[in-house]
Amino acid sequence: MLLDMTIANFKSVRLPQTISYEAVRDSRFKESKIVHINDKLNIIKTAAIIGANGSGKSSFVRALESLKSIVCSKGDEVENPLQVLSGTNFAYTSTKGEPSTISIRILVDRGIEPTAENPESRPSITADYTLVATNKMVYSETLYFIYNSSKRLMFDRKLVGVEVEVEDETSAPKYKYIFGKLYRGEKKRLVKKIDEKHVFLSASADKNSEICQSVVNWFKDDLNILPMGVSSISEKYIIDQITAHPNWVQQLTNFLWSLDITDIKKIQILKGRLVFSHANVLQSYATYYSLESLSLRRLCLIGIAFFESFITHRTIIIDDFGMLLHPDILKHIIEIFEACNDKTGSQLLAIDCNPSLLRPGLMRRDGIYFAEKNEKNETVYFSLAQFRYSRSRDLTSEQYMNGAFGSLPLLSNFYFVDSNEKEDK
Repeated sequence: MLLDMTIANFKSVRLPQTISYEAVRDSRFKESKIVHINDKLNIIKTAAIIGANGSGKSSFVRALESLKSIVCSKGDEVENPLQVLSGTNFAYTSTKGEPSTISIRILVDRGIEPTAENPESRPSITADYTLVATNKMVYSETLYFIYNSSKRLMFDRKLVGVEVEVEDETSAPKYKYIFGKLYRGEKKRLVKKIDEKHVFLSASADKNSEICQSVVNWFKDDLNILPMGVSSISEKYIIDQITAHPNWVQQLTNFLWSLDITDIKKIQILKGRLVFSHANVLQSYATYYSLESLSLRRLCLIGIAFFESFITHRTIIIDDFGMLLHPDILKHIIEIFEACNDKTGSQLLAIDCNPSLLRPGLMRRDGIYFAEKNEKNETVYFSLAQFRYSRSRDLTSEQYMNGAFGSLPLLSNFYFVDSNEKEDK
């Protein structure tokens, strides 16, 4: 489960900014919208980043996407996995080429709390991983494990010497490693094999270190960053899932019907393509997935991703969540997600500029973040929970549209000038 992520010097974000899933203690916020881990930790099921177009909402998604790509790359298959960081460092500064920082905390083991019937317990385990890198080299890499509230170092990798000529290919950068007492896995021989373009976390996981494998497996298996939903990649994902779960065909039809899309009578796979059969009282016809409306394709992708999260834990990230979808549809699919994932405790992060996500009671206030640019053109994220409110009179959506929280677009007049048009005499 994702607890939080902090990014700095990445795309529109200059100073460290954090998005957190940890629930704050506030009796006004609904308990049904959190996953209880222990007395000190509750995790929010559904969170959102809201802001104007161009405010930097998606910088968080791109950072998470980049980190997943780097961590999941195998050293013998990808020459430079850091290449995904090209062009991602903060542009509006006089100092160029500084490394980006991405730090993430994930819950890799929920642990077991002691009860009267079963006094035995197991601590929850949180992995705290930080990568500081450019597209050419790793500057530092650190992994801690937190057992309940006890923080233990697993490994720390830092570049030796501050002044390193990145362009100098004649001498390889040198690193200093520190390993904690609880680290399990190959050390000395592995360290000698890793160059500046690869991360130790992945290399150690490839060598069957259970410590590092648990972190890498979360990125590979649990983290699901959805594409837009209109491409062949999305179609393949849907086909793979309903092939593995044939009963999901009917589930998908029911899901669409619950959203008032009631003319779809059948969904099937024909020669490796997804086909929808439509019917009403007058006629029927069939179309390929690629010929359906963009909104229908997007809903099918979201629905299948939801089904997967209802049977096993997933952290789903959906950029431009409200793209092509009606505000009432957005509200309803969030309600479906929260109602159906009690067993797995899956999470959803919706990134959008749609204020319909601020409807009263839809999401916890500590799960809603705003994104906006400051006077230096840097993106800052801030939580709705820091603003005062009354549960008996929730006017959050109206207050947002009236500018109470900021994070609104600044509009100005625009006049088109035709350069080919002769001036009136």
